[in-house]
Amino acid sequence: MSTVIKNGHFIEPASGVSEPMDILIDGDKVVQIGKNLQGDETIDASGCIVCPGLVDIHVHFREPGFESKETIETGSRAAARGGFTTVVTMANTNPTIDNAGMVEFVNRRARETACIKIRPAACATKGMQGKEITEMAELKDVGAVAVTDDGKDIPNSAVMRRVL
Repeated sequence: MSTVIKNGHFIEPASGVSEPMDILIDGDKVVQIGKNLQGDETIDASGCIVCPGLVDIHVHFREPGFESKETIETGSRAAARGGFTTVVTMANTNPTIDNAGMVEFVNRRARETACIKIRPAACATKGMQGKEITEMAELKDVGAVAVTDDGKDIPNSAVMRRVL
């Protein structure tokens, strides 16, 4: 069964397109972008922007440790409702995401509960204390896409140089 999204303003930054266009979807694949397309079903996107999924590189999903505020599951649902298909979660949880086991925990919870792609950031320094750098190569190997002490300065310039 095919679906056409009609009457939306299509924005595709990679190709520089920004104009009213129709999008033909067959199953879960976009098969054609153009004008006056037809499908089995039509979605009217009048007054809407239609674009590839957005990426947010700085989100605070509070799991682990603050699940009463938000979880990976609820945060991913909220992000998806806003048009985001990928997010990078910050590491200032409790415990902090400063070792391979915690990165693996976030990745496992994302596989189990998230409806979008979750990419974890890890701490630049152990416990976000600014004193000792984390095992960044190991964090990268298990899936961390960035390191950050998210809003906390690293006051020791020698430590900061090692982080960089």
